[in-house]
Amino acid sequence: MKETKALRVAYQLKRTLRYFTKRDFSVHSESVAEHLFALHYLALYFQPLEDPDYKLDMERIHQIITFHDFGEMLHGDIPYHLKTKEHEAQERKDAKIIFNSLPVFLRKIAKDNWKDYLERRSKEAQFICALDKIEPLFELLDPVSERSLKRLKHSYGKDFDKKFRATEHFPIMRRFVEVISQDMLARKIFWEN
Repeated sequence: MKETKALRVAYQLKRTLRYFTKRDFSVHSESVAEHLFALHYLALYFQPLEDPDYKLDMERIHQIITFHDFGEMLHGDIPYHLKTKEHEAQERKDAKIIFNSLPVFLRKIAKDNWKDYLERRSKEAQFICALDKIEPLFELLDPVSERSLKRLKHSYGKDFDKKFRATEHFPIMRRFVEVISQDMLARKIFWEN
């Protein structure tokens, strides 16, 4: 947990607001952009550990991270355990609307990287999928944020299973899932343990 807590230090930037803006930090909230920041940050940490030969393309990784959640812009983020086939179809439809509204230069880049993430075609997309599944573990290592697990009815079994499958080919991320999940389970912060 020592390394996890050290990684969590940069998460304070997600709570550092600009323009003298205030936010009620007694209630857990996180924008998709804040989530993307965390993914970019964690990619810098995990990439050399999971890919010591540096075969993964970091530029591609950062592009996939940037565009993978664009489908959530119009109707918001739906937690995975509440997301239906209809929500998924709406996200795909919304993503196309968003991509078509981008500057011409970015449209293909955005759409191609988003599609790669959805289809997990590349090793980079698989890496981001695993990272996307473990990032909430870091976000939720906060007394206010962790209450969202019960509020949103996250159970240990479903939560761990999804993360375990996503990290199948990434042993370092898998180990973080095991350690952090056991810590969370011991602290009884899941809706159902």
